Amino acid sequence: MEPLEDWRSPKFEEELGRLDRGGISFEFLRRNDEYRDQYRSAAGESSADQQSVIAAREGLARRWGILFPGRS
Repeated sequence: MEPLEDWRSPKFEEELGRLDRGGISFEFLRRNDEYRDQYRSAAGESSADQQSVIAAREGLARRWGILFPGRS
């Protein structure tokens, strides 16, 4: 499903009703500026120290209570 662009559109309530918990969470997080900034920072971590990269991503997951499936 395409992300819901305009919460004021007539389709919003209908589409939102079809989302599962993960979908609703995604819709919330993708609109949250603080999360987006923190994600961009963690995802862009390019330190040569792999432990720093892992720590940044784990910190993001803990702060927001999320999991990144398919990643080790």
